[in-house]
Amino acid sequence: MKCEMKAKTPLNPTEDVDKVIEALSNMFDYYQLEIGDDYISISGDKDSLLRLKEALEKRGIRNSARKIMIREAHDGVVFFKLNKQSAFSDVVNFAEENISPLGEINVKIEVNSVEKFIDWLAPLQG
Repeated sequence: MKCEMKAKTPLNPTEDVDKVIEALSNMFDYYQLEIGDDYISISGDKDSLLRLKEALEKRGIRNSARKIMIREAHDGVVFFKLNKQSAFSDVVNFAEENISPLGEINVKIEVNSVEKFIDWLAPLQG
């Protein structure tokens, strides 16, 4: 399955770069890290999403995650936002509104089958 993941989050002047990287590392195993003046971005593949997959199962929020991902998927691309502060605390929490003062982690995943990908990342809970 083709799967290319990119996640980007704002880097505010008051934030510690290492803490933002830790928040990203709590959710993803990534292959590439880019630190800009006002952002940090990471990229990876399907294996980069294993931490997120496990976190969704552990919190019991796979069905909610599925709904968000299905709603935001278009033309082979799945979009969603994660709360950066929750990620720093090693808790997966989807952000449906831009309400966090620190900004969200914006995730974009390009796949060849949205349905198969979502079934893999967040299988239906019985």
